[in-house]
Amino acid sequence: MRTTSHNDWATIPNGITVLRFLLVVPICILLISDARPVLTATLLLAFGLSDWVDGFIARKFGQVSRLGILLDPIADRLGIVSIAIALVASGLIPLWIGLVVFLTDLTLLCTYFVLRLSAPPGSTMLGKFRTALFMLGLAFVAVGRIDELSWLALPGIYILSASTVLHLVVGFGYLLIMRTEARKQKTEQ
Repeated sequence: MRTTSHNDWATIPNGITVLRFLLVVPICILLISDARPVLTATLLLAFGLSDWVDGFIARKFGQVSRLGILLDPIADRLGIVSIAIALVASGLIPLWIGLVVFLTDLTLLCTYFVLRLSAPPGSTMLGKFRTALFMLGLAFVAVGRIDELSWLALPGIYILSASTVLHLVVGFGYLLIMRTEARKQKTEQ
């Protein structure tokens, strides 16, 4: 079980998560406009690393907060979905990847609200692996926009394809977790 600080929303990890939210817009604009591939890759790397850094700091220094538990997965999902859509719009990845990611996350979000859960499900190890794999694929595709490193784009698409299939598996697992949690909440009432 996660321990959380009472009302400590102003933490370093929450600031990093907010920064991750803010990085999504310039990354998507740069991807769609096909501008500044080095800057895009750098921002995308910062986006991916910030996910690990905020969690590490929160656990290592006891800065886990209720707000962080809620914001972190939202930042991950919103960022990954938005970036995947931008990559599809720019023609860098296949449409099916963007659709599967978007529709899976939309299904999970709707299920969460329909079931009226008190908190989002915690991350699973498979979910963390899927996110890391997806971030790696995004980084390869983004770095592949740099002329000298264009050979990385194709492996990036393969990595994204594998992580997208894994996303379906993880999404199904989260649906089962939410269903179990909803039943538990119902029996507690």
